[in-house]
Amino acid sequence: MAAVRVLSVCTHNRTRSILMGALLTHHMNRTLVPGAVRAAGFQEPGNPPTSQTVQLLAAHGIDVAGYTSRRVTPDDVRAADVIVTAERMHVVEIAGRWPGSFSKTMTLPELVMHGAGTHVGPDGDVARWLEQISVGRPNELDYLDADDIGEIADPTGMPPAVWRASFEQIDTLTSTMATMLTPDPIGAR
Repeated sequence: MAAVRVLSVCTHNRTRSILMGALLTHHMNRTLVPGAVRAAGFQEPGNPPTSQTVQLLAAHGIDVAGYTSRRVTPDDVRAADVIVTAERMHVVEIAGRWPGSFSKTMTLPELVMHGAGTHVGPDGDVARWLEQISVGRPNELDYLDADDIGEIADPTGMPPAVWRASFEQIDTLTSTMATMLTPDPIGAR
């Protein structure tokens, strides 16, 4: 199976995309899925992760303290086999800026919902897998008006319980996604 290249995206690249990227990397390593995950956002680059992000990941043995935010680039979008975002508007922004990217861009909850019970397959053809799980997905023109697209709310400024719930949601979703990226159910660990 070829290495899977994933791009995780949120607004500032200081919380959700870092959590998605770090936890997906952790789960891909656990399930022996070869690949790389890169995180980025749409705002000013060069900022550190939020302290809560660093603390939550550190409690699970993942160090992101030295990370600095990055802005999504055309090269990031071109290089990615699959792009997972926190919000529907992130999908819209990516598809609007980079024509042809909609088919490989979904919110993380949307990807897990549409791909439930599926696997990339032994040939590792991520594009074909995305095409299969996108059956019934709103098209680009209808996507913005779709009100049933799952999202990950930004916990910034919220109480610790909201942060823990957001972390648990992302951890569960990335674990499921990593399993989906395995060649088959037998390969899931």
